[in-house]
Amino acid sequence: MPLTYPRLITWCIALLLMVPIVVGLISTILPAFHYFPPLNEQQLSFAPWVELFSQGEFYASLKLTLITGIGAPIVSLWLAFSLLAWGYQRPFFRKIEALLSPILAIPHAAIAIGLLFLLSPSGWLIRLFSPWLTGFDRPPNWISVQDPYGLSLLLALTVKEMPYLLFVMLATMKSIKAQESLEVGQALGYSRLTLWRKVLIPQLYPLVRLPIFIVVAFSLTVVDLALVIGPNTPSTLAVTLLRWFNDPDFSMRFMASAGAVFLMLCVLLVIVGWELSHLLTRHLTRSGRSNGKRKGITDNLLRLGAGVGVLTLLSGFVALLLLPIWSLTRRWRFPDSLPSQWTWSNLDRAAPLLLELTTNTLVIALFSTLFACAVSLIMLETKRHSLASRHQTTNNHLFDWLIYVPILLPQVGFLFDLHVLLIYLNLNGDLSAIIALHFMYVLPYVYLTLKSPYLAFNEGYLQQANRLCYRPWRNYLHIKIAMLKPALLTAFAIGFSVSIAQYLPTLIAGEGRYSTLTTEAVAQAASGDRKQVGSMAMLQALFPILVFWFAQFIPSRWTRWRLAIQKWRI
Repeated sequence: MPLTYPRLITWCIALLLMVPIVVGLISTILPAFHYFPPLNEQQLSFAPWVELFSQGEFYASLKLTLITGIGAPIVSLWLAFSLLAWGYQRPFFRKIEALLSPILAIPHAAIAIGLLFLLSPSGWLIRLFSPWLTGFDRPPNWISVQDPYGLSLLLALTVKEMPYLLFVMLATMKSIKAQESLEVGQALGYSRLTLWRKVLIPQLYPLVRLPIFIVVAFSLTVVDLALVIGPNTPSTLAVTLLRWFNDPDFSMRFMASAGAVFLMLCVLLVIVGWELSHLLTRHLTRSGRSNGKRKGITDNLLRLGAGVGVLTLLSGFVALLLLPIWSLTRRWRFPDSLPSQWTWSNLDRAAPLLLELTTNTLVIALFSTLFACAVSLIMLETKRHSLASRHQTTNNHLFDWLIYVPILLPQVGFLFDLHVLLIYLNLNGDLSAIIALHFMYVLPYVYLTLKSPYLAFNEGYLQQANRLCYRPWRNYLHIKIAMLKPALLTAFAIGFSVSIAQYLPTLIAGEGRYSTLTTEAVAQAASGDRKQVGSMAMLQALFPILVFWFAQFIPSRWTRWRLAIQKWRI
């Protein structure tokens, strides 16, 4: 890419990204200390913190948040490592890998709604065994979802996070030469699981540390999953803060801001504690990794985790299959395993609403992802210029750190206080504001997906093309971008699915004027109308899957299509 001032461009984009982050942080921290000029409160005070710590609901919500927010990443990491150790480079593992893409592409709310249909007292799992095994002729009086202990929320988080961690691990396997290590270790008599436990997992963990931290931050601050399948009384801290921020009494915003700051500190402390626990575990297991034993009792943990991981993936896949079934159901009485009558009228009746929601969803996702791809290409090209001029292999700029801030901060506090900036700029309720907030959350995933393949590109191809015909922009598009099509389309698909899944950015910036499939599905999840909710969740899941499929389908056939078109023109 022929950039004239790469360093200036880098700093300009970094500063533009810094403005909303700084404003959001300041607007969250100051009201936490009772400083909020819009409400004519300009005197610093600890009153919001005193009020926060006097709330009994706060402690109950915090307890649930820590249980689910720490438990889900631990279980997800265990299952991901276990599946990888059990199946890596085995033929049947390819079938498990094939299940990752649809589950990764599905928005969180759609997964939660599918699990709601699967696990509820009148869900498909109970129907499958009733009445021949359970004896139930009517739904049992159980609390299998939205339970007070947060177990259903923990399961939903695991179903969503474990495939992501497994996908990241598979992408980094070449960096640790896993196949060579397995061959050498097995030649020395070590069992497969022991090799993973002693050699490969300690090498792999540092490479996936950042994705793990992202998963931890997400688990502690998630809102849409908690609203759909999490406990209600009390709810998790993020959902409680959302209710306080939306309270008609504006004085509640002070306590909510204090809670948001506390949640930020919780995320930071949990990440620090996680890393300290890893260092302690590594120190305690050092002798066990070097004692020369070819097998170990703890290998059974990996074996058990592999079995549980397969069941987790299957439950997520079955939950997705229930979405189109409910959307096409006319009559499905308990305890029938399948609907007794099918119909298209559910979709026909909801067609006007679904058309509006789909249009808003696709427009926001398309523009935010295209902007994220363009900015990522510009920043990666400036990074390549910098690395080439200094002859370095790594050179992190301020931008490389700033893009992680939005996905590590709790959305519930950061976005509500960023809303003040939108009101000041008269952009609240504007479509451009929604796209801008989506862009902040799409950019990190697009940038990280493109980073490795873009910087690894052999610039010799482009240099030779410029020597033969000096058209920098044309050669950049026709050669470099063309050769990076698979990575670029994959990054677009990931960014598109991230945008589809955004709930709070749409809700806050849109102010109810622009609803999407995600916001409406979450709002309708508690209505009891499974047919309408299933239709929304089905469409919410369908578009990311289609985009992922196109991202895999187009690159392998693009050249053949292009040559056929040229031949047809001739």
